[in-house]
Amino acid sequence: MLNARQLKLVACISMIFSHTGIIFWPHQVWWQIPGRIAMPIFAFMIASGARHSRNVWKYLARLLVFAALIQYPYSIFLANGYLNICFTLGLGLAVIVVWEKSLPLPVKLAALAAACLLADWHSIAQWLSSEYGWSDVMPWLRAEYGWYGIMMIFTSHVFFEDRPKLAVSWFILNAPFLWQLAATLQAGYYYPQVQGLCLLALPFIFLYNGERGGGWRWEFYAFYIGHLALLYILRRLLWGF
Repeated sequence: MLNARQLKLVACISMIFSHTGIIFWPHQVWWQIPGRIAMPIFAFMIASGARHSRNVWKYLARLLVFAALIQYPYSIFLANGYLNICFTLGLGLAVIVVWEKSLPLPVKLAALAAACLLADWHSIAQWLSSEYGWSDVMPWLRAEYGWYGIMMIFTSHVFFEDRPKLAVSWFILNAPFLWQLAATLQAGYYYPQVQGLCLLALPFIFLYNGERGGGWRWEFYAFYIGHLALLYILRRLLWGF
């Protein structure tokens, strides 16, 4: 069995693989296969944190403040044009907070839809620009994993106590990626779509025992930006760019 701290450590190891590949060898997809485990674990831990946090509003504020503080260095380290994952996690947590309020179901669903649209606003702005000639409004508003990330967090919350249903919901969300993986492999593409392999996180989540496991509250926040800084500095020292 795994407690929350141990589960996050698994996610951190996975994240090292993913970001090492992105920073050093962006065209080698195989680094991303073990790296797919991280996001679903953190999505699940957001749902867990919403349940166990003494003050969910402080938890949400901590996530969003940290996201804002690290966005500039993050944009230098990865240069991928996205808002960092903490914005996605924060949006997902905000949806959970609204979902647990005594509000009409249409209001809750509207909040979920708004979060999904906000997380993918870059794509929507481009579509409005191409279809209707609108100027791009806030084209930088592009959270990592977009609506898909929000839904991974939301389903983690809804099916938190029912892991088989959680697995089914994640399979549905990832079915398009699995189909793309099969299609790209069949076509012999060098860089196949591997996001659907995030389902490899499920065995670890099934082992979660609901315990916190101790540790410093900020250790995983520090690890997130710290390992990106270290990898970036190493690339600059070794390769000069």
